[in-house]
Order: sequence, then C-alpha cells, then structure tokens
Amino acid sequence: MNPVNYTNMSDQELKQYLLEHKDNKEAFYAYLDRKQQHPKQVLIGVDELDTLTPDQQIELITQRLQEKFHL
Repeated sequence: MNPVNYTNMSDQELKQYLLEHKDNKEAFYAYLDRKQQHPKQVLIGVDELDTLTPDQQIELITQRLQEKFHL
C-alpha cells in the first residue's frame, strides 16, 4: 500500500479523505494541524456590536454573512 501524502492534498481533498477514512488517526491529525494553521476570521467584533441596536446588529450580521458566502 502506498503511503498517503496529506500535504499534497487540498483542504477539500483532505477533508473528503478524512470523511471516507474516519478511523485514520494520521489523517485526522493532519486535518487538525492544517485547520490550526488557518487563522479564524472574525466577521463582527464584540465592540462593534455593542454600539448597535438589536435591529442594526441583525442587519450587520446578515450583511457580513452575505459578503462572506457571496449570497
């Protein structure tokens, strides 16, 4: 059996491989390592929400999600 090279896989390929090989601990750890390398993107800061009314908060959250997911 050929060893699997996780570093040559795209993020989506690695995720799919992990879903198909759920018992593969090496793939799991490779996936976790890769996820930790990507910084989390904050859509809205807490300070930003504190200055808005609840309706404005909902509007801003909706807008940011639409921008992020191209809706």
